[in-house]
Amino acid sequence: MRHKNNRILIGLLGSLLIFSTACTPITQNEADTNLPPESVKAPVEEIASQVNENENKPEEENQADTNKSEMAPPLKGIIPTRINIPAINVDAKVKPYGLDESGAMAVPEDGETVAWFEPGTKPGAKGNAVLAAHVDDYTGPAIFFYLKDLEIGDEVMVEDGNQTLTFVVTGKEAYPYNEAPIRTIFGPSNNQQLNLITCTGLYDRKTNNHQERLVIYTELKET
Repeated sequence: MRHKNNRILIGLLGSLLIFSTACTPITQNEADTNLPPESVKAPVEEIASQVNENENKPEEENQADTNKSEMAPPLKGIIPTRINIPAINVDAKVKPYGLDESGAMAVPEDGETVAWFEPGTKPGAKGNAVLAAHVDDYTGPAIFFYLKDLEIGDEVMVEDGNQTLTFVVTGKEAYPYNEAPIRTIFGPSNNQQLNLITCTGLYDRKTNNHQERLVIYTELKET
């Protein structure tokens, strides 16, 4: 599965990050202009060398990871079917999606469904699982419209119909839509992380796109 994820990650590098044409316009008053416009370049050489990081660990570090996993076996993750975010009144269906024809992450056509990046990590497993949805559509605010209002410590619940996992918000960042830390968002991690993505910033009618992508970083809550 790790090799499959690495190929997907490298394939993303040449594309516009995350549903580049999926978001529709909102007015300037509604647009969020207060988020930090931080960006990190993601050159192919750098990412390609980093996605295999876990495979190239020193033997001692690998042994330490093995001993740790024997003490507390990590979850294998779940196939998410629903997401609930009490702080912003989100309760929505989750469906699996892959890459679109341009090589970007595909998302639902409607504004009420949340996409899970199925070729990547399952929520609850080690690594970065990714969920994405629209901030708005032609009818008005969409399911992730208030994602920008989440604060550190807020909880995100993801379920598969049998099990519910709770994640806690650890940070949020806004990046120019074509300049973002791909590995940080999609790549390997020793932690069980879930990243939520939507559009933010002003709408650029020339490119038919919002100027930024908002990423909410969360980590599995210890039980």
